[in-house]
Amino acid sequence: MKISNEQIIESARRQRQKVESRMSVEPWESCRRSGGLVAAVGVAASLVSFFAGYALHANVPQPTAPLETQVVQVQHDTIMQVQTVRDTIYQTRIVTKYEKPMLAESSDDTPPEQKACSMLCDDIPYELLAAGR
Repeated sequence: MKISNEQIIESARRQRQKVESRMSVEPWESCRRSGGLVAAVGVAASLVSFFAGYALHANVPQPTAPLETQVVQVQHDTIMQVQTVRDTIYQTRIVTKYEKPMLAESSDDTPPEQKACSMLCDDIPYELLAAGR
């Protein structure tokens, strides 16, 4: 079954209409009428605050001397805080503990024919192997 783009679009429209029919929302037009009043009050408030700030800034005395001739006086405060701190004294000592080294134990259960020995004592005729016989 092949689904076309038109079928997908129609299905999406039906789902959107179903969701919108279940929602209870106040109409947009009523909000739009009071929005102009709110915007006008906001603009008026910003203009009033601008002029009030400008008037207050004009009344602040400005320094008349240039910055190079101004004398800057730095005052330092000293804060003294007295607090008793109780600490714990620990007695330390070094303890050395020696342990016996762990050694592997050998069990001598191997039969004598499996024990390792040199070429001289294993009774194998190596000259025959070298000759290729």
